[in-house]
Amino acid sequence: MLKAESREKLVGVAALLVAVAGLTFTALGNRLDKKGDKAAATYIAEFSRADGLHQGAPVRLAGVNIGSVGHVRLDERYRAIMTLILNKNIPLPEDTAAIIETDGVFGSKYIELQPGGSQDYLKSGGRIGFTQDSVIIEELIGKIVEQAKAAAKTAAKNTIRNENPS
Repeated sequence: MLKAESREKLVGVAALLVAVAGLTFTALGNRLDKKGDKAAATYIAEFSRADGLHQGAPVRLAGVNIGSVGHVRLDERYRAIMTLILNKNIPLPEDTAAIIETDGVFGSKYIELQPGGSQDYLKSGGRIGFTQDSVIIEELIGKIVEQAKAAAKTAAKNTIRNENPS
């Protein structure tokens, strides 16, 4: 009996180590800098919040990796300035939007480019004028909890009124 328990514990520990190693390699793989790719164009995007986004994070268009975040800095107004380095020569309309997205619920962050309909195109070194900041899961959950509490409080008041009509 003891032998079976110790074997089960050993299998459990091994499975846990394999899962941790897999998650670690996945996270590190998303952050690798691909030095072999030659940049065809660079663009600047500024965000009020860039939580979880780092140098080397992917830049995607229609879900396809087309580049990476090259340089991250703060400007004098405390905005995150990102230099996007695209590996492919893809013309971007002037009204292209840069949106910070998350791979799944707890995945790494990346920038998704959504081209607009303009007939004029950004030049390399140009600024992407439309940006959407990172969504912070903790803040979102906090707002949902606040709304649920307010709704429960309102429902409780309505129940008391209905039980005690004047």
